Amino acid sequence: MAGFLALARRGAVGSIAALATWLASSVVLSAQMTNMAPTAPTVPAASAKPGAPAIPTPPEDYFQRYGKILTASNEPSHPLKLSMPFPDVGQVKVPTVEELAMRDKLERLATMSDDDIRDDLSKWPAFNKMSLADEGAMLTRIQMFKDHRSKVAEERAHALGLLTLKPDQMQQFETEYWNKRLDMDRDLTKQFDPIYKAREAKMEEELFREFSAPGGPVPPPAPPKPPPAPGAPAPAPMQMMQQK
Repeated sequence: MAGFLALARRGAVGSIAALATWLASSVVLSAQMTNMAPTAPTVPAASAKPGAPAIPTPPEDYFQRYGKILTASNEPSHPLKLSMPFPDVGQVKVPTVEELAMRDKLERLATMSDDDIRDDLSKWPAFNKMSLADEGAMLTRIQMFKDHRSKVAEERAHALGLLTLKPDQMQQFETEYWNKRLDMDRDLTKQFDPIYKAREAKMEEELFREFSAPGGPVPPPAPPKPPPAPGAPAPAPMQMMQQK
């Protein structure tokens, strides 16, 4: 019995030590986050007791002021790292026929094994004329495309609540997801491509008419001046000439 009590005491001491270590790391991380940005205004919590210290509540865009471009970092001295999107984020773009054909070829490569990819590329005359750097870059891009393809499918499965799929089920889900996704993308391209091209042609025609005029674009007319208030003195003749 005494040995059991001693063991329990040691377990309790270990738990307290672990808790103290966790609290210390939390304090250090909090101090690092505070040094990264200006201190946010303190807003008392609604459930706080009278006289209790106010809990600082950072505003909504405290860390994501320029969009969701920050992710967690593994460096203790820099807990956040930048993850900027491409400059064309939010830009409406309809893929061309050539881009869809290239996508189909990448999709075919993404479903092949590494050995089959090397064998397939070796039969392509252009690949044999590349430098080693270009060959390596192309293989790297194919691997990046495969990783991105798997990551997107996994994220969609989790978003649907499919959290317990086995590896073979996840592989089947990835195949089905991208087959259906590509069919959807092709169908949407057929629908929106004529609309996009018509709107783009209209925009370019308006820009051409505006900037092809002699002397460049015509400035917009000045807004009319408001009439004088009732009872206000009439402007002097010199002021009227200056206004003209």
